[in-house]
Amino acid sequence: MDLQPPIPSNELARLAALRQYQILDTAPEKVFDDFTFLAAQVCRTPIALISFVDGDRQWFKSKVGVDVDCTPRDVAFCAYTIMQQQPLVVRNALNDSRFANNPLVAQAPEIRFYAGAPLITPEGYAIGTLCVVDTVPRDLSLEQQEGLRALSNQVIAQLEMRRNVITVSRNVMQRQQQEAEMRRQQEFIEVIYRRGLDKIQKGDYEAAALDFSQYLQLKPNGIKAYYQRGLALHKLGDYQGAIADLNQYLQYNPNHAEARYSRGLIRSQLGDYNGATADYTKAMSINPDYINNNNNNSGLLLPTGEDNHQRITLDSIDASSITSEHTVTVDSNIVSSELSSEYHRAISVGSEVLSSPPQNPQDYISLGNDYYKNQDYNKAVENYTLALKSNSSNSNNAAIYLNRGNANYHLKKYGEAIEDYTQTLRINPKSEKAYIGLGNTCAKLKNYDKAIEYYTKALTVNPSNDKAYISRGNARSKLKDYTGAMEDYKKVWAKRE
Repeated sequence: MDLQPPIPSNELARLAALRQYQILDTAPEKVFDDFTFLAAQVCRTPIALISFVDGDRQWFKSKVGVDVDCTPRDVAFCAYTIMQQQPLVVRNALNDSRFANNPLVAQAPEIRFYAGAPLITPEGYAIGTLCVVDTVPRDLSLEQQEGLRALSNQVIAQLEMRRNVITVSRNVMQRQQQEAEMRRQQEFIEVIYRRGLDKIQKGDYEAAALDFSQYLQLKPNGIKAYYQRGLALHKLGDYQGAIADLNQYLQYNPNHAEARYSRGLIRSQLGDYNGATADYTKAMSINPDYINNNNNNSGLLLPTGEDNHQRITLDSIDASSITSEHTVTVDSNIVSSELSSEYHRAISVGSEVLSSPPQNPQDYISLGNDYYKNQDYNKAVENYTLALKSNSSNSNNAAIYLNRGNANYHLKKYGEAIEDYTQTLRINPKSEKAYIGLGNTCAKLKNYDKAIEYYTKALTVNPSNDKAYISRGNARSKLKDYTGAMEDYKKVWAKRE
């Protein structure tokens, strides 16, 4: 007898398929032991095995009636079973030339009967068997053979579930690793951007421009860097380069009033007064209450002659917080970069307040709004307070408390601001502006944990509030929670880029 069983023609692919299940040399599992128990019961044999045929051995994942874990492949009955698609039945091994001299037949356990159903993967590879063994010659009925085959299908189904779990777990891990690597890369890139911002604050504009250029090389769609580099180039006197960067930025953010004002300023310095007028007018139509200062007092240069310029500076006004309809609008059409007097007149229009004595509580609200718009926050607080006192129904007007809270915030009366924002929320628990106001106030008081709590509540009311994400990110950064800060910033970047 030839002790060497045949080798399947697809042996390498078959072994690769077996390894995909990662089943070899694993601990016993009840689900597989149940299959061997059922096989022994159905076929009424003392021995049942789930065998996987490896390169040089057959290894038993589950066994009933034997103690060994494996045998050499060259004496394995299962090595013949994997050569076919249907069960192999050996009624009497002594009468079969393939097995008569097999050590497992001639010696213990003295196998006489063997029946095995191949374990065939969905791809068609036979990786092992579900087999039953007896020490006396016998046969299986058709029903028992069918039962053995059905159980072998269930073994494969269990293996497929195992492989799917392995595949999903591997994919999840790979995705997590990729996402972590992307986050590390993004964090590194954003560090370059923030470094550029820090250098701008310190007045090192040349180094800042280099940082923004490096940022754009690593992140070509990082449009915000065009704006910052444009400002740096302007400070360095490279007006053409600054214009080019602002043009690029405004292609993607055409309604950014500050960028419009900045480009208008550069155009006026280049003598392009028509272009400057167009930018100033567009900026004012976007936000009439904003005069380009970006919290750095850069001001707005308007020419009064060929070589003589006048600088006008106003503080940034949070006009979005004014909720009353009784506000004063600015006619942006009268703004001219050619005549500073016209620009002064535009500002004076925006600074008008009601001159006649208040006739009703609504007049106090209008006065408060107008004083607020013109940054006379003390007068604004005074008129909002009079509005609350003059009409009891106004005590439930959340907008008044919110506006007074904003005015107190500007006056750095943070205790009064907190009281007003809290009163706003008592009337309107879903006022995201009040939550942001509380968050800003707590941030000013350096209570960043509380600020984060209020910004989070604002986002619960409105998950699309970019200001809340940015403010919460800033607060988290103060607490050195850079991962959380990056998550908040990315919420805004994802929409803008």
